[in-house]
Amino acid sequence: MAVQAILYTNIAIFALSLFLNPKGMTLSMNPFMFLTPDLRSLLLMGATGTIPIDRFGRWWTLLSANYLHAGLLHIVFNMMALNQLWQLVAREFGVARTFTIYMAGGVAGFYLSYLVRVPVTIGASAAVCGLMGAALYYGKSRGGIYGQIIYRQISGWVIGLFIFGFVVSGINNWGHAGGILA
Repeated sequence: MAVQAILYTNIAIFALSLFLNPKGMTLSMNPFMFLTPDLRSLLLMGATGTIPIDRFGRWWTLLSANYLHAGLLHIVFNMMALNQLWQLVAREFGVARTFTIYMAGGVAGFYLSYLVRVPVTIGASAAVCGLMGAALYYGKSRGGIYGQIIYRQISGWVIGLFIFGFVVSGINNWGHAGGILA
């Protein structure tokens, strides 16, 4: 139930960010740029980074940026990962703790991004990486075959995510790292 609320909230906010300035929306044939909200809409709705925080004192954006996305593919990948990881983490830690891990991972990821001077950033992936970090911790601390399987599988996700972040421009690996460490 809680994961559905987060999924629907992300989708609603994504739609709102598109309709806030429909003329600024990108309809590129590039799958990474398809249905991209314009930067002004994202900044208005709570994108984070050094520009919103240093210039405007908008510390609340460390939280709000977790619900903004830069395109259709961005939100689809993040919501698929959220849905898959939520099930595992909630089973092992409970729903309330999973929600706390999710939100803390997002805020910590964006705070690390801010500390390393990322100008503008958005997306649920820092929060999703908080769930990855919790799953890694659980797998390692549980031990046994089940723990090893979880640890190896999530480690593969983390490695793939960071490789993807180095190959595709505009991906905030600092936010990912901060979420995992949180």
